[in-house]
Amino acid sequence: MKKIVLTITLCVVALNAFAQKNGTYTKSINMELLGSSGMVGVNYDARFKGNHGWGYSAGIGYGYANSNYDFVETPGRDGVSHEIGIPVEVNYLFGKRNSHFVLGAGGFVGAWINEGSRNAQFGYTLFADIAYRYQKPTGFTFSVGLKPNMSNVLWPYVTLGYSF
Repeated sequence: MKKIVLTITLCVVALNAFAQKNGTYTKSINMELLGSSGMVGVNYDARFKGNHGWGYSAGIGYGYANSNYDFVETPGRDGVSHEIGIPVEVNYLFGKRNSHFVLGAGGFVGAWINEGSRNAQFGYTLFADIAYRYQKPTGFTFSVGLKPNMSNVLWPYVTLGYSF
């Protein structure tokens, strides 16, 4: 688990350093409801250049589930569980103005605690991202989309944020 978190952290730092060498680029902080963050999360998103094209997103999320199935699928797990994880994504924004079509791919690494067993467990999943995003170079941002994961579950989501 430590190796996975370290690898993700190094990738985000390297991507950020690469982006800063290319001049001006749009960055944003977003609150995500549902999606790869679980129930709620905060994400940092940046473009490599300008307000469109290639970019990345990384954040932290929290989830709560009261069922036999959670965001990270584990057979035999039931009851209430709390999840915390790190979603990381590479994406591409199509569109030159403020409205964008988003295509991306990423992964979610997380831990959860089942209230019945009190044991912490770790897991991961991979996901795609298909969305509409409204984003000015500075100011309000909004996204709505779907993040299908490798277990064939569609995670709908909405983000609200600020770009700078």
